[in-house]
Order: sequence, then structure tokens, then C-alpha cells
Amino acid sequence: MEKLPTYLTQNVYNVKNDDYLSVDIKSKQGNTLFEIYYYGDLYELEGKKQPFIVDNYTQEDTCIPCKIVAKDIASAEEILLFDGYQHGYNGMFCDEFNPEDVQARTLTKYNIAPCKVHIKFGYSIDYEEEKEDYVDANDNVTLINGNTITWEEVKRNGFDYISIVCETTNGEKTEIAALELA
Repeated sequence: MEKLPTYLTQNVYNVKNDDYLSVDIKSKQGNTLFEIYYYGDLYELEGKKQPFIVDNYTQEDTCIPCKIVAKDIASAEEILLFDGYQHGYNGMFCDEFNPEDVQARTLTKYNIAPCKVHIKFGYSIDYEEEKEDYVDANDNVTLINGNTITWEEVKRNGFDYISIVCETTNGEKTEIAALELA
């Protein structure tokens, strides 16, 4: 589990590592049915039953990163699944966002029945090759948003692809996000 994102370590099971790191989400109580909440735009794609969650572009063509949260229907525990402001290579090293816009994001309930959540992460960036470009003397890295994290967090949270699939209690699976992040 060395590449598992640090912010999800308490909330995963069924971890599989092949071409992608695949995980299922559970609450701290072990519950696996969630409502989904998001910030961003919904993108309708032909042939898909549900729209994809994507970044929000304002009328001024300013990008505000998407954010996706699962809320346990039994305990109301909220689990951050993805935040484009702080996760993924681009959010950590390339894309600059207005901090006021990021703080003002409000979540909206996604229109899907309570579901299980399956996530796939892609890790194809060779961070070791880039290490000396980013790491300070204390093995920390300053991100584009000004936050400082450890090198280990960079390697685990700096994935370059994420896919989030919801599975309803009747077994219907729907991909709600598929984002290239590098």
C-alpha cells in the first residue's frame, strides 16, 4: 500500500495494485453505502447515464478545482475522495487557483442512490527522477499553493489519474469522475 493516498489510509479496503491502484471506500465504522457530494461542473457525455464531475469554469474563464466527498448514510461521516486543489500532479505542482475561490466552494448532492465507492488511481510519474528539483534539506516539498508536505506525501497524493465509480445496491455501476491530472 505504499502508493495509497495519505488522506484515504483509514477508509480503504479491497486494495489491488496492478496497472492501477484500485480501492473500495468504507467509513471508520466499516459502512460502505454513501451519498456523493461534489463541487464542480457536470459534464454530459453521450452514452453515459450520469454526468461526470469536472472542474468549474466561471464566466471569466477562471478554473476552480472540483472536489468530491462521500458521506456515510448511517453515520454521516464525510470522506474526501478527491480535491483538485490539493491532489494530483497538476494540483500540486502546475495549476494555480485563487484561494478565495477554493475556500468558497460549496458541495452539492450528486443525483445517485446510496452507493458503494470504487476508486482507481494512476501513478506513472517517476518522482525519484524529479526529487532533487523539489525537495528541501528536510525532505519536504513546497507545493504551488504554498503548502508544505513531505516527499512521501508527494509520491502518494501526486497521482496522475483518478476514476471514481459508484455502485448502487442493485449492482448498477456508474463512473462519476475520470480525471487526467498530469
